[in-house]
Amino acid sequence: MLLQNAVADALNSADWAFALAECVHIGGFAIGVGSIAVLDFRMLNLGLRHETAGRILRYTEPWTLVALVLVFFSGAALFLSQTEIYLVNLIFPIKMYVLAAALLFNFTIHRKVAQMESPPPALSKSVAGVSLLLWAAVVFGGLFTGFLI
Repeated sequence: MLLQNAVADALNSADWAFALAECVHIGGFAIGVGSIAVLDFRMLNLGLRHETAGRILRYTEPWTLVALVLVFFSGAALFLSQTEIYLVNLIFPIKMYVLAAALLFNFTIHRKVAQMESPPPALSKSVAGVSLLLWAAVVFGGLFTGFLI
């Protein structure tokens, strides 16, 4: 409770603090989802055809992880600043469940298929498609959460 009050006071007392936390949150998602999407487009054979999916994964994974850390901490701060509003929001829990599914999928199945030497094209494309759908749903969930507060 003390942490929630401290975070809420910090973000709600300055005009720029909440907006800055939102910018970090949205920027983190742009970097994280963007780096995952680059790999997905390669797995769909829509770009970077001269690179393997495994190599793209090695290049983009640090960006994805740093971005997810930014998203986690800024999201936690945003949540703690207005807990009572997020808890009654109808979209927020759905976004969180889809986020959990996207993270689980990304760091298990998606990663394993991307690291395969030559995965079957149907498998690669279906995994990339599911990944893009999950992350798009998380982004839209965030947008709808903001509009329904």
